[in-house]
Amino acid sequence: MPVTRGTIFLNEKSGPKSGGGDDLAVAAEKAGLEVIRLTPGFDVGGAVRDRLNRGKTLFVAAGGDGTVNAVLQPLVQHAEAALAVIPEGTYNHFARDLGIPLDWREALDVALNGTRRNVDTGRANDRFFVNNLSIGLYPDLVRRREEKGRDYPRWKARLYALYSTLRKFRHVTLAIESEHHHELVKTHVFMISNNSYDLSRLGIEAPRSTLEEGRLAVYWLPHISRLKLMRFVARYLAGRVRETPGFRSFRTARLKVQSSKPIIRVGIDGEVFTLATPLIITTVPKSLSVMVPKE
Repeated sequence: MPVTRGTIFLNEKSGPKSGGGDDLAVAAEKAGLEVIRLTPGFDVGGAVRDRLNRGKTLFVAAGGDGTVNAVLQPLVQHAEAALAVIPEGTYNHFARDLGIPLDWREALDVALNGTRRNVDTGRANDRFFVNNLSIGLYPDLVRRREEKGRDYPRWKARLYALYSTLRKFRHVTLAIESEHHHELVKTHVFMISNNSYDLSRLGIEAPRSTLEEGRLAVYWLPHISRLKLMRFVARYLAGRVRETPGFRSFRTARLKVQSSKPIIRVGIDGEVFTLATPLIITTVPKSLSVMVPKE
């Protein structure tokens, strides 16, 4: 039996081109990768740990940021293992921040022949993340979008989610505590990112200039009306977030988030999870080895 160079986890339901992936699977197999096509309920973490125990060290996430998050969980702080990303999702924030080509052929070449780079992760209780954790309207938006299923037209699902989320317009009340900050926050939008976003950039990408700062960035808006939230979104898309009245942010290495509820719904790297409170969120500096293009 031939020795494989690593394992690729292929999520064919990711992104706007869902249903494809055959060409990528064929190319990956020819390159010596074991191909695992993800299905609902598949234990990605268990599959990664099994291969780590057998001495495998290269793991490729072919999908969106949610797929990346699932694959990386057992790889954090594992010195020998490396994560590679083939961006097949809708936004591919982590891949873009790493400089990974959006073409799958070029990204596959980086996975196999690139160089290693150690980047920070964030940790919320026992769950690691590489992009951000959000509380408030965003997890509701994602949950309602996914209610329609992957076979429902994505643009219709997004419109349904936006309408349903804004109609109920729930807020959250959080007690936040860091090294130098204690505050009771009532908000619709609360986010903790793994390193700081460049909020002056136009559009929805808001890239990060570094993934090795070893800091979390905390952002939130005060309790506002729907109209003011729409104005905030407009400023965000125009790269003028900091002009929003009441917008708050600070950086920290550790944050405790307490809610009156024993569990809370959060968005982590674009997927929705339910975590026990309090949330203990920390930075884990240079804890994940990733494959990036050679300079």
